[in-house]
Amino acid sequence: MLYSQLFASALRSLPGRELPTAVEALIESSFAISRARFWILRDQPVRDASGLRRFRRRLRRLLAGEPLAYILREKEFYGETFRVSPAVLVPRPETELLVEKALELLGREALTVLDIGSGSGAIAVVLALRSRAALTALERSRPALAVLRRNVARFGLQERVRVTAGDLFPRRRGRFRMIVANPPYLSRRDWRRAPRTVRRYEPRPALLAGPRGTEVLARIIERAPSRLEPGGWLLLEIGQGQRRAVQGFLKSAGLKEIDCVKDYAGIERVIVAQKNDLS
Repeated sequence: MLYSQLFASALRSLPGRELPTAVEALIESSFAISRARFWILRDQPVRDASGLRRFRRRLRRLLAGEPLAYILREKEFYGETFRVSPAVLVPRPETELLVEKALELLGREALTVLDIGSGSGAIAVVLALRSRAALTALERSRPALAVLRRNVARFGLQERVRVTAGDLFPRRRGRFRMIVANPPYLSRRDWRRAPRTVRRYEPRPALLAGPRGTEVLARIIERAPSRLEPGGWLLLEIGQGQRRAVQGFLKSAGLKEIDCVKDYAGIERVIVAQKNDLS
């Protein structure tokens, strides 16, 4: 069998939602070759028997609906490649909007940032790489903490990103100039309607917030003022249709919404709020 035949055969077996790039990625990872090398070899016979067995195992997992990122154990986010596992969410393009806004506000100042529910560490790592901020990456799941620590070490950021275990806020008292979070924001109804691959493979506690979907957002906003410096910012990724509820939480907490960023589908996705300079 030629590499081109292997590629074509696999492509025919995939449902329409998958792109040819998924098959290319499986071939490249299974045979440990680059994309350029694959196209050089495409009309040559496959002689790597162990690579072929790996490819077929991984293709079966893809056909079963497992996310490509979990099969490859990595995912690109904001131009960087992160290790992932089923213990953490697969980083999504929408979350890059939160990172982009955070970087805009941070500028080149050496400020302190708390990343709540850090997961793979994608947000914290990118902020550390592209700003002078000192990050605290908070995560409550032990398996997720292992992935987080691995990614922080992978980028050599142990001195810039402090990894700590905890739920929502660190036990150690202290204030931050910025708090960022991509918290669980699916309601039970949203969870039931989520794609089967998401419900089957991704960590439910990182997605499902509760009956309404805004429960975790409310808890973060309620406690944020006591952990923000005067004039500090709170950046939250939210679900579709949740802005009005979040505005109510912000008002009750004495925080002011200063921006709302829409995602690529026009959905209000990132809320930016600020604490009063005098409080």
